[in-house]
Amino acid sequence: MEKLRPLQSDQESYAESFLEYWNLSRNVEAFQNWINSYFPVKIMKEIKVEKEEELMVLGVGSGPGQTECLVLKQLLKQWPKIRDTVVEPDLSYINKYQDLAAKKPELIDGVSFDWRQQTLQQFRQETQDQPMKKYHFIMLFHVLYFFEDIADIIQYLRSILQDGGMILALIECDDDCVAQTTGKFPQFKKNSSTQDVEKALAKLQLQFVKHRITLSLDATSCFVGETKQGQLLMNFLTQTAFFKETASKSLYSDVIEHLRSIVLPESMDGKSLLRCDCDAIVITK
Repeated sequence: MEKLRPLQSDQESYAESFLEYWNLSRNVEAFQNWINSYFPVKIMKEIKVEKEEELMVLGVGSGPGQTECLVLKQLLKQWPKIRDTVVEPDLSYINKYQDLAAKKPELIDGVSFDWRQQTLQQFRQETQDQPMKKYHFIMLFHVLYFFEDIADIIQYLRSILQDGGMILALIECDDDCVAQTTGKFPQFKKNSSTQDVEKALAKLQLQFVKHRITLSLDATSCFVGETKQGQLLMNFLTQTAFFKETASKSLYSDVIEHLRSIVLPESMDGKSLLRCDCDAIVITK
């Protein structure tokens, strides 16, 4: 039996693998389209905060900031002043986020950032004895996988949400390429998915709205030799740190065969595309 390490147990490996996954996915373009068209019409309008107020925002596990910057740009159209608390444990991600925000004039003028190199658990513990600060908008993009008790996390975040505020969580669908891969092989740690979040919300008796975002991933590098790009992507797809180095040849071969079997039929131009849809879960207060 292989001695496989869950990707989440190695913060540096996770950060590097996720960044490669993001760069090889069509998430940026597709998510930007979703944010520019769907988000302001269907979601943002449900935030019940006066335009004159400074919008208090909390980003949890903000990563390198690509998705959050897109959201902030839209929020600024409604609320010209935003105070954004960014909770992210990985310093390399914070540095990338800061560099990205510094290149966007509208964010420089409209957003005041409070950078916290912490996990949410550390942030929660540090602020528990302080006067409770509340937020109008809380975003968690591909973060809920890290928590054993999703209901507890949602309940905590809702407790620091202002009346009229919103929690927006992105999480992988139950049938995306990562879920299909980790679900097929018992050697891999299976991430939480939309179904787990829905169970937690049912437990808390909270209403929510779900929106599907259709995305795809260019997984060609997994099939064309032993490139660093392909290995990092394999780490993410299997949710395993250093998968190539630690998996048996038979397991590696089986995973490759599985990935070939789920390549999208619309793949073209020599690229092998996998589905990486996610769900946007909206909770209002």
